[in-house]
Amino acid sequence: MAKHSVCFFGDETMLGLRDPEGFGWPQRLTRAERANGHALVPYGLGVECDTTADIGKRWRAEAESRIASLPASALVLCFGLNDQAADGDGVRVPLPETLYMAATLISEASSWRAVFWLGPPPVMPGGASCPGRQGQALFYDSVRVRGLTQGFAAIAARCGVSFFDLCKALESNSRYTKALRDGNGVVPAGDGQAIIAELLGAWAPWRDWLDHGRTPNLYFEPA
Repeated sequence: MAKHSVCFFGDETMLGLRDPEGFGWPQRLTRAERANGHALVPYGLGVECDTTADIGKRWRAEAESRIASLPASALVLCFGLNDQAADGDGVRVPLPETLYMAATLISEASSWRAVFWLGPPPVMPGGASCPGRQGQALFYDSVRVRGLTQGFAAIAARCGVSFFDLCKALESNSRYTKALRDGNGVVPAGDGQAIIAELLGAWAPWRDWLDHGRTPNLYFEPA
């Protein structure tokens, strides 16, 4: 099969930080697709504690240096969790600001390449506290993550971009909740990374693009 190159942009939830094997879900997805005969080339571009603004500033240059000359290429984006994390001064990024930046990012990205947008995965029910980039305590609230996801879904609908609601797919998944508990409440242990990879690997827009070379259409629910 033809080679497909993918840039995975996001934050610590895709880095496999709580996985003893060091595998995030992009690596697990790649391993599964290669086992099925697909020549998938991944570029893991997750950065711990990145917000939507951080990714908005860097995605184009980082993607162009890797896939600009490759026609069978795409972007997988999963961000926003760190915007809604609260420190001692309140939420890091106000919701309207996050939604504005996300709309700009997605509009520009989807006009350049095929885009697969994943809403942020859920955190532990009731929330979780983790250290930030400078060591400060950050509190991640499950209700705020759900509200952010709803805003992202509305943007995806306007932009005609495939959107996967990870919160909806995972927040009642006992296996994923256990993986969060085995992780740090925000970043899941290895089994949680495997679950996300399984969901994305079965998602209709992803399969249409990888198996049949079709441009992603508008989907909002897991396959």
